[in-house]
Amino acid sequence: MTIIDTTPTQAADLTPAEEAVQGPEVRRISPHTLVVEDNIRSQVDLDRAFVNSIKLHGVIVPILAHPDQNGNIIVRDGQRRTLAAREADAEDVPVYVVDASDEKRIRIIQQYITNEHRAGLTDTDRAEAWRQLALDGMSVTAIAKQTGNKRTTVKTGLAVAESDIAKTAVTQHALTLDQALILTEFEDDPDALAELTSIAAHDPESFDHYAQRHLDDKATKEEIAALRAQYEADGYTVMDYPAWGDEDVAFLHDLLTADGERVTEENYAGKDGHAIAIGERWGSIDIAHVVVNWREHGLTSIRHNQPNTRSGSMTEEEKAERRRVVANNKAWVSAEKVRRAWVTKLLGRKRLPSQALAFAATVIADNRHEVARAASDGHDMAATLLSLDGQRHYGQPHPIAAMTQATPTKAGHALLAVALGALEAATNKNSWRNPDQATRAYLDQLAAWGYTLSDVETLITDPDSAHRAEDTTNDADTPADADASTEEETGEEVNGEDTSADETDTTSPDPEPEEEAPLDNPAEAEEVEVSEESPSETDDADAASDDSDDEPTVEDEPADAA
Repeated sequence: MTIIDTTPTQAADLTPAEEAVQGPEVRRISPHTLVVEDNIRSQVDLDRAFVNSIKLHGVIVPILAHPDQNGNIIVRDGQRRTLAAREADAEDVPVYVVDASDEKRIRIIQQYITNEHRAGLTDTDRAEAWRQLALDGMSVTAIAKQTGNKRTTVKTGLAVAESDIAKTAVTQHALTLDQALILTEFEDDPDALAELTSIAAHDPESFDHYAQRHLDDKATKEEIAALRAQYEADGYTVMDYPAWGDEDVAFLHDLLTADGERVTEENYAGKDGHAIAIGERWGSIDIAHVVVNWREHGLTSIRHNQPNTRSGSMTEEEKAERRRVVANNKAWVSAEKVRRAWVTKLLGRKRLPSQALAFAATVIADNRHEVARAASDGHDMAATLLSLDGQRHYGQPHPIAAMTQATPTKAGHALLAVALGALEAATNKNSWRNPDQATRAYLDQLAAWGYTLSDVETLITDPDSAHRAEDTTNDADTPADADASTEEETGEEVNGEDTSADETDTTSPDPEPEEEAPLDNPAEAEEVEVSEESPSETDDADAASDDSDDEPTVEDEPADAA
């Protein structure tokens, strides 16, 4: 094969058909003069990204064509490239001109073979190519522009390319680059890594939910470790939160001195047995002042003097219920993050899903309480889901209104965001225990639009699944003392007081907590979610595909796909 750089003089000397009979060659020919013959493709997808790629780089793989009896050059393989080059107003394209029969069967077979056996790059291939470009000195922005990808995609791919675990996951388990990047967070946690890899292989739709739970667990452990380090640096003795039935540890606010004086941080800090207890309870981090071996230090317990106290281990039913509540509360927090991120992507699409406006109108008309509460909060959740600054500035329209005024075509997105924001803002960790029709309809609609419900969300849309799960749990032969001192069961009863009552039991409401000065927490600046015990406080289980407008310079499309 020879490549001929045709000059204007040469082009004027010979007709395309005359030049073609000289032998197989690659010629530069205007796409507007090429004739596209019948093709097995019923539709031609000329997306903007592909046209931009042609405009930026031109056609790289030559178009296959042959001359006809009238001197025309007929395109046999390269229909998309030809039409995209016209759309991009390319001056010329490379064309491989060969003699070819115009027999219909031969044409169809050739077109079938060239399209059927064309394989695109894998994510691993792309990531490795970006890595090599980065090593050659190209910036992430330059790589994104030249290869037709979003900058965030390239950045993710570069991170994946640096991890053997992530690259293996993409290659062997068909993970996306985003999923593989999450795995790099758990390279020092083989159990989490194994579970997430298995989920990606066998239940990929649920990967985001499982990954978020592991990320949240990891973040909690890191926060607790940071808190321990800070309190220890301040001179405190730090211990794990006391377990259920641990009568050797008592909270300061439950103790009296030998003189009958209430023990406080001010009068007992630094004395014998004083410590800071830190641990996770009911899905949040608790910090409390305690005294270890308080009897040995001449202290007495207020709770032990109360007549109707309970001590000893919980029943197996209580343990099972505690584990279920704690696990589902934590799962809800994780699912909430995944769900809101998904809705944000949904609202970022150019086209709304089917029946979106009908659903929005129904919500606004029927769910007046949720919509009214959202309106009183300034539709902050709706603004968040639209990735807008929800703060309303004096003299300025609401950010959602400003968006709609600036881009009237976004009015439908704004309406849907207001409806979804109202329903989303009405959910909380108690939703799975006391589901209402509005939340059920909300989750059902998200699922209809492609959202994968987590197990805890399914408890709302399919209440029977809770009974099926309980039956499975009851079938398991769990030792009576198993997990008796796990974090799910700690801190609920210290020195005899039972606080395990279900907060949904309205027949015996919890007593009002007493006021207590907030704990001096050196981690407050880091906005760590922590809470403290109050004197008579009982533990409450929290009763109370996408087309984005963020278009890259060129989308992720093979530049030469026929």
